[in-house]
Amino acid sequence: METSQESISSRFARVYGSPGEAPRVLGLLRAFWPLLVICFVTGFLLRELLPLPDMELSTVGVLFFLVAVATAVLLAWGDRRLGNYLKGAKGEEWVAHELAFLSAEYTVFNGLRLGGGKQNFDHIIVGPGGVFVVETKNWKGSVEFRDGKLFAGGKEPSRPPLRQVKAATAELVAYVDDAGGSELPVHSVLCFLGTRLPEEVMNVNGVVVCSGTRLLEVLQETFDNPVSLALREQVVHELRKVIE
Repeated sequence: METSQESISSRFARVYGSPGEAPRVLGLLRAFWPLLVICFVTGFLLRELLPLPDMELSTVGVLFFLVAVATAVLLAWGDRRLGNYLKGAKGEEWVAHELAFLSAEYTVFNGLRLGGGKQNFDHIIVGPGGVFVVETKNWKGSVEFRDGKLFAGGKEPSRPPLRQVKAATAELVAYVDDAGGSELPVHSVLCFLGTRLPEEVMNVNGVVVCSGTRLLEVLQETFDNPVSLALREQVVHELRKVIE
């Protein structure tokens, strides 16, 4: 039985890392950090209730009421913001599930952060076509592209995904070069889930934009000169060091 399972697993991609971990942790921190301020203010007010207060008791009561209102507002705001991060985490988990069915020629890294780097990589895939940096967006509605920029709901996002995936790619290129893989091509991919796109697959300023249903097709595209196995394994070895 064990041998049979090993035989089946050997047919599919090697997978490392935990998808969705970064947005879950960052979501909690960024959504609820204002509560730390509330705790500080509450502590100050409690101190004022001790004997010989510096403020009138009525003033302290009003401030307690304002703190309670602010807490309720911040909890609602934080819960909504956390929901967005959790939605992103679910998107990464869905993509990671699909990537696991790539053939054994591929190696998948989920939720990776390079030592000393600034970027959180949703997915890095090493395969015959080179290295793919995949940024996942689990967005509702539709997006459009004008003059090489992405617009969602008619507005450009505060963190433009195209710029985000390009920055991640640039960081990985520098890392791969230092690891002796300067000949290995690195591709930028922006994958949308549940989002209406002008086309299922397109190229926007050097970034491949695709729907989740077409992602594996993009990664398995036939290249005229596939990257040698030795070079791919060299990069895989360096990326595994980051996890280990």
